[in-house]
Amino acid sequence: MPTINVLKEILSWSSDRPPWQRDALRRLVTQGDLEEADVADLADLCKARHGLAEKRTPTPLESKHLPDSGPGIKPVSLTSLTHHRGVNALGQDQTIEFGPALTVVYGENAAGKSGYTRILKRACRARGAEEILGNVVAGNAPNRPSATIKYAIDGEARDLVWDDDQPPDISLSRVSVFDRHCASVYVAQQTDVAFRPLGLDLFDKLSGVCETVKQVLDKERKILAAETLELSGVPDGTQVHELLSHLTSLTNPDAVRNLAALSDADRTQIADLRKRLHELQSDDPQKTARALELRAKRTGALAAKIKAVAELLSDGALAEIFSARDRVIELGRAAADLHRGAFEHQPLPDTGSAAWRALWDAAERFSSTNAYPDESFPVTLKDSRCVLCQQELKEEAAQRLRQFHEFLTSTVQRQRDEATAKYRDDQKRLTDLVVNDESTEEGLEELELEDSALADALRAALGSSDARRQAVMTALSDGSPCPSDLPDSALNAQPLLDLVAKLNERATELKKANHQEVIAKFQGELRELEARQVLADNLEAVLNEIERKKKIAAYELCIKDTTTNAITKKSTEVTKQAVTDHLAKSFKDNLSALSFRHIEVEMVPARGSRGSLFHKLQLRRAPGVSVPSVVSEGEARCLSIASFFAELSTAAEHSAILFDDPVSSLDHVWRGNVAERLVVEAESRQVVVFTHDIVFLLAIAEKAEKHGVDLKHQHLRRDSTTAGLSSQRLPWAVMKVKDRIGQLKALFQDADKLHRDGDQTRYEKEASYIYGALRETWERAVEEVLLVGVVERFRNSVQTQQAKHLADICDDDCRALDAGMTKSSMWLTGHDQAAAQNAPFPEPSDLLDDITALENWVKAIRKRRGN
Repeated sequence: MPTINVLKEILSWSSDRPPWQRDALRRLVTQGDLEEADVADLADLCKARHGLAEKRTPTPLESKHLPDSGPGIKPVSLTSLTHHRGVNALGQDQTIEFGPALTVVYGENAAGKSGYTRILKRACRARGAEEILGNVVAGNAPNRPSATIKYAIDGEARDLVWDDDQPPDISLSRVSVFDRHCASVYVAQQTDVAFRPLGLDLFDKLSGVCETVKQVLDKERKILAAETLELSGVPDGTQVHELLSHLTSLTNPDAVRNLAALSDADRTQIADLRKRLHELQSDDPQKTARALELRAKRTGALAAKIKAVAELLSDGALAEIFSARDRVIELGRAAADLHRGAFEHQPLPDTGSAAWRALWDAAERFSSTNAYPDESFPVTLKDSRCVLCQQELKEEAAQRLRQFHEFLTSTVQRQRDEATAKYRDDQKRLTDLVVNDESTEEGLEELELEDSALADALRAALGSSDARRQAVMTALSDGSPCPSDLPDSALNAQPLLDLVAKLNERATELKKANHQEVIAKFQGELRELEARQVLADNLEAVLNEIERKKKIAAYELCIKDTTTNAITKKSTEVTKQAVTDHLAKSFKDNLSALSFRHIEVEMVPARGSRGSLFHKLQLRRAPGVSVPSVVSEGEARCLSIASFFAELSTAAEHSAILFDDPVSSLDHVWRGNVAERLVVEAESRQVVVFTHDIVFLLAIAEKAEKHGVDLKHQHLRRDSTTAGLSSQRLPWAVMKVKDRIGQLKALFQDADKLHRDGDQTRYEKEASYIYGALRETWERAVEEVLLVGVVERFRNSVQTQQAKHLADICDDDCRALDAGMTKSSMWLTGHDQAAAQNAPFPEPSDLLDDITALENWVKAIRKRRGN
């Protein structure tokens, strides 16, 4: 692989070029040749760089504009292309599918191939992509072109919904396209052939653009407008006044814009300074200070209320209360289990109930305080008495008291009591919470005097918070989880706290004795901001004055930007690096693979011209003779294909490649060579071929079978009004025997239905056609199955290695073949029968048996040979 990627080298080099040249490179890459409008636009961009036109941001050449093939980039493969509408006369919602290795899209002339390739060329940003037109002959207004391209990046599926106006997809730029436009880059007919790997032609094109832009600038050099700037209302001593007093051609427009750019904070500060000056200049500053302090205190109270509500309704607090509720429920279940063990079989009903618990607590207080103050309750010692009935405790009663005490003092019960108390406290705080009470509303009304927008935002947030509280309370009482769609409270007390600080700061300023110093300071700040406001209001006039001062000197700088010395130098450097021994060897190897040996053609450096240094294809034994004058159109196409593959060898990844009629002007020998080369390439990358050449299609199929490359077929056809109708079924002439048998079965189903519907005439017509196709399939089966492809019609070789299989041909094979051919010939259209014979036309069952006979004959031979 060469040590340099031409397009990436140009991209890197262009970063130091004038911005308008970077934009020109982008247009040259994406459009090819430029129009007059492009040149005018580029001239404006050139002038804008030096202040001669309205400030604009060029769109420079970037990596996304290039067919990226750098190291580490994952290969891109095409999966399918679905045309929805608006491209030529293609049918709507027709899909072409692409196989992972090799796909041949076949269609006769006017079948719609060009429409599909135009979509792919536009989507892949192929060089020389053609304009896409609608169905201009339909008589209706064409639809906007639309298609869906499915592709994969290293196996990861992607979809692109394409229309002709959207920016190119950067991933699809890795798909390389070979067509007649691309071929012209490699081989230019009727002139010395300049060979340039894609990208090197950009240098001379850029030089041509520079010359044209220079001519435009020369015409405008002396056109200058004499204007003066009259700007009033700018206070003396301000930064804006200083700027305007020393305005020159070197004044930075961005500095002017920055000075004129007032942020929301700046505008707020203007209003704040005016308010402060008004307060400082009031009749009683001390009274105003006290009013501000009181307002700050009330605002602080409002902030505390907002903070408390926010904390209580925060996600964390709500999660905690729902967790507490769930814990109470969980501990309640555990306590219930213990309760049943302690009270379920007691003599009296409701033992363990709340009423019983009150009785127990009263008994415990009496025992601990009066009856047995020195003993722990319940007292079950010998001779102890019940504190209620005061009878002596028997063992059964003592055991029952101990069991009651064990339950009531258990860990689970204690935890349940504690969890219940905590949950009730949390629930009570939430229940008692008043989100927006009268005092809060009063605080908000007062806040409107300082910041109405903040007041409105807090009022809305409080309403949302109250809805949040209601939803939580409902969920708690229902026993349901915390709702996932709770309203967002969005409460934030910090802006209020900031306002409190500002109010206190203003109050402090009013309490100071040096009011005049503060007033002078504020007046200075206000003058600066008001001056910037004046500048902002008159920014265009100031910038226009800067532009006027810049123009004379800037035209010279613009013309200097159009010199081509740097372009020529870089072109020479890049070309010498790019066309290495590797590229020359790859070109030579590809010529050999195409069996192009009768004329010795090599790549050599050509002389440089403005902005470019060419390489050309040269006759080795006659270097002074033009290659196009010697080679035929077909040979020129082979040279282009070899050059294309040589360029592909420079790429670090193996994305898909697309060929649009690659064998135009080639004879059957060259077709076979090109087919071989494409199949070999398909072993390492996806190859898609669009062709109308059925011989080329057969050649590809033969080579693919030879190399074991998976081949996917797509067939395009048209009807009376619509092109691009897609199917995976090949034309009958190129179908294999297996596919033909499948087609015969499908045709039989239609004929059988005609017979069942009683339409004998149409049945016999359809069946006669099927017998004709059946006879053709028997003939094809002879060369493909019986003779194992040893010899095939129109093939220029004999497969002698397959001859070993012919030894097993037996009389039964030949008898079955003769019977099938005879029966088919009898009933096909065009075969006249004797009138006296008057044989009845075969029934559908007979027709199916004849098709099945062929199928069984094929299966038997292939099974016998282990195929």
